[in-house]
Amino acid sequence: MTSFFDPAIFANTPTINVQDNRGLTIREINVHRASASGDTDIRITRHQYDTHGHLSQSIDPRLYAAMQTDSSVKPNFTWHYDLTGNLLRTESVDAGQTVRLNDIEGRPILTKTATGIIQTRQYEASSLPGRLLSISEQEAWETTPHVTELLIWARNTPEEKNRNLAGQCVNHYDSAGLIRLESRSLTGTVLSQTRQLLADDQEANWINDNEAANQSRLDKQTYTTQSTFDTTGALLTQTDAKGNIQRLAYNVAGQLKGSKLTVQGQSEQIIVKSLTYSAAGQKLQEEHGNGVITEYTYEPETQHLISITMRRTSDTRLLQDLRYEYDPVGNVINTRNSTEATRFWRNQKVVPKNTYTYDSLYQLTEATGREMTNIVRQNHQLPSPVLPTDNNTYTKYIRTYTYDRGGNLTQIQHNSSAIKGSYTKRITVSNRSNRAVPSELTDNPMQVDTLFDAGGNQNTLTPGYHLDWNTRGQLQQVTLAAQRNSINHNKEWYHYGSDGTRLLKVNEQLTQYSIQQQRVIYLPQLELRTTQNDQNITENLQVITIGEAGRAQVRVLHWEKPPTDIKNNQVRYSYDNFTGSSQLELDDKGRITSQEEYYPFGGTSLWATKDQIEANYKFIRYSGKERDATGLYYYGYRYYQPWVGRWLSADPAGTTDGVNLYRMVRNNPVTLHDPDGLTPEQWHTREAFKQLPFSEHSLGTRDELAPKISGTNSLWYEAYHGQTKEREALGLFNELPFTEPKVAAAEEINLHGITTENVTVYRVEVAQQSEKFLYTAITDTGGVKIAVPNRSNEHGDREDYLSKTMPAEARKGGGWYQFAKNYIAANKGKSSGNLAFYNFGNPRRALQFYEQKTENPKEKFPFVIKSFDIPSAVFKAIAEDATLEKDYKKFPTAPMNVDVAAFNQLGLQPHHVDLLVGSIVPKSGRVYSENEHWQLMDKSSQVTSRSLIRRRQ
Repeated sequence: MTSFFDPAIFANTPTINVQDNRGLTIREINVHRASASGDTDIRITRHQYDTHGHLSQSIDPRLYAAMQTDSSVKPNFTWHYDLTGNLLRTESVDAGQTVRLNDIEGRPILTKTATGIIQTRQYEASSLPGRLLSISEQEAWETTPHVTELLIWARNTPEEKNRNLAGQCVNHYDSAGLIRLESRSLTGTVLSQTRQLLADDQEANWINDNEAANQSRLDKQTYTTQSTFDTTGALLTQTDAKGNIQRLAYNVAGQLKGSKLTVQGQSEQIIVKSLTYSAAGQKLQEEHGNGVITEYTYEPETQHLISITMRRTSDTRLLQDLRYEYDPVGNVINTRNSTEATRFWRNQKVVPKNTYTYDSLYQLTEATGREMTNIVRQNHQLPSPVLPTDNNTYTKYIRTYTYDRGGNLTQIQHNSSAIKGSYTKRITVSNRSNRAVPSELTDNPMQVDTLFDAGGNQNTLTPGYHLDWNTRGQLQQVTLAAQRNSINHNKEWYHYGSDGTRLLKVNEQLTQYSIQQQRVIYLPQLELRTTQNDQNITENLQVITIGEAGRAQVRVLHWEKPPTDIKNNQVRYSYDNFTGSSQLELDDKGRITSQEEYYPFGGTSLWATKDQIEANYKFIRYSGKERDATGLYYYGYRYYQPWVGRWLSADPAGTTDGVNLYRMVRNNPVTLHDPDGLTPEQWHTREAFKQLPFSEHSLGTRDELAPKISGTNSLWYEAYHGQTKEREALGLFNELPFTEPKVAAAEEINLHGITTENVTVYRVEVAQQSEKFLYTAITDTGGVKIAVPNRSNEHGDREDYLSKTMPAEARKGGGWYQFAKNYIAANKGKSSGNLAFYNFGNPRRALQFYEQKTENPKEKFPFVIKSFDIPSAVFKAIAEDATLEKDYKKFPTAPMNVDVAAFNQLGLQPHHVDLLVGSIVPKSGRVYSENEHWQLMDKSSQVTSRSLIRRRQ
């Protein structure tokens, strides 16, 4: 493929961080250049700190320039803290002002949102564990609050103990209904849980200490999901609410090797027949139950995915041959599907490939590809598919993208040879925030903010479509504005669970004589879709979603009353492209059902199907997400508008992706992917599979990839088995600004004051005395999950590695502690491999540890952690004795500082450390520097502390 990468664009465009005398980053300088011949633009993001070193203000270059001529322009973010350093008030030009108050225990007790909603939390009395009991909300017009969440905890009865429910929340009434925990395993995994929805689509308003009244508000229909796990916590079977059973199998390394499905009343069928992996854990080949084999090829030097081929075994036909090319930093610059023919239309050669060009900030500036000639200007409506799939007319298109200095997409220029194929989409950005709307709504920047509520939620989708939001900033209803005041009108509305997951979608359309209603109930691995005219149900469809199906998203369509115009129990394999978008659909025989291609920021450029009825049942499209009738894509925490390349609301995770809370994947939708609407990640570096989502009741946040802490398994293994990335599993180690092999790079220095003088990293080769120290420390502490082997090492697969290195007595039950002791004892003075050590000691031992020296006198020994921040939600969950199966660092609660030398002053115990490691606020760790380590002498040796060691090659 021909490369469109021009290195001249990126020449002399470094990223520079400027620090004050405290080591705090006060300027982030980026150099922007859009083309090789273009001028450079210096863009500076400015930060301010209070006297205690807390970040108090951030402003991007666009708003800073506006502030010079208009004093009423405010910074992007302003933060205020209480006397203990806890975040008290956040002021955002995008998301508005939020106030959070904690009680004396550091638990969140009152929150006032930008829209005026007051949320209060009630906890158990101090004589009890202090667990959360209820959450109440009060809107500005209400005189009294209403209870939106009510938690009922097990009373430790014999029956509850028999089901391992002692100390657990067994009934959680939330904004969508009730989730009941039926049973748990000894290791804490959920074996059975039941969901009930609110009756008559009413809003939640629970009553304390009145179970009968609360039960009367619920629909009588219950939905129970059951699971079984092996001894390592790996999911073996899952039975959904309709009795459909999914069964999984793993290889000796804990990787998925096959899956099967049994539809209620039907025979078992194979979904994934086989999977093979490389030594690095990457997929090499997979074979599905439809007889299609997919093979993957990776670039040896970078491990970038460079090809995906799909072949049908019945006739060896090549169905797909995707090729990828990258620039030096990993941005995709070329893709091509070699199975597609080159076509000609109006003297134009249309090649089945896409090219991408970026500016010096890696924002996509130009994209080329192909589209159907019958596609008109992109909007919120889906174009009609072309029939049949192998006889379509295509043309080339070129799209150019323009951004402002704050990272807002302001213009999409589309050029095509098709009739009416060229147009320009303009987006109007507010002159005092990052809020923006299509120019059809307004072309006046001063009016943009009036189209949003105070919390940064967009109120108008397109001309004529009004948006309503609930008290938690979730999209509640989309209404045709012309009929808003009518009792019956065209609308689509939604209900969500306490974890933010959408549980119910209802679309209502007025017809001449009736109201047609389409309902979707979302359950674990199951969607219940019904269609009715008034009270007459015309369709009752179960969509079984396969949780583990390799590259494909597999969905089985099962009608309770078989239809006449489409096959019942239809298995649809949806194969994605590089960005996870559903590109090719195959049936259970490997035959092509539909084909779809997309513009970079979303929107269909090509859609061909063999049958219009089949096309009506394609629900998953761009980025692997569901497209609603409104044209919006539901990501989990937010909704996305593909026709303008922006989120519909401000990022609930705050500044995890910068100070612009509406920007989509840093304006690089070809290389980056956002799994849930919070933070982008590189699609091709993500883990191949995720464990089936089956979490316990939620306390306000969700992350299926969070590591599960249980039993004597190592934290890393638990995380790996759930397909969590190593950086999530190793927690705090990766929240410090390390680079390979042993120095901290300037551009990685964070906003919390860690500098290269504070942090040092040493090589795998350590001195003999350091090994001896580690052995002594581990022996003294009783060994709390101390050694964690990396999965990528010279020994090959993890299980094989353990079988060769773990002593027999450890394998028989000694566990990780015994293994670590024996491993270190057997390797004194030698390389210890890529290991991470955890240690509970005391300040005196931490000081001894800090003073150890390596054989190289110029090389400092590793650091000792001084303190770090955790979201207060984590502390709250620990105080409530909850199992942390969530990634609380993505939840926008106030950070709470933890001093490791005074660990037990917060009431935390040694076994709580594993719960904290995965929830460290990114880059909040502080270490003892050379002029601070003397402070360890002042700490009482009776106070529990923690020293952490990180080894890197």
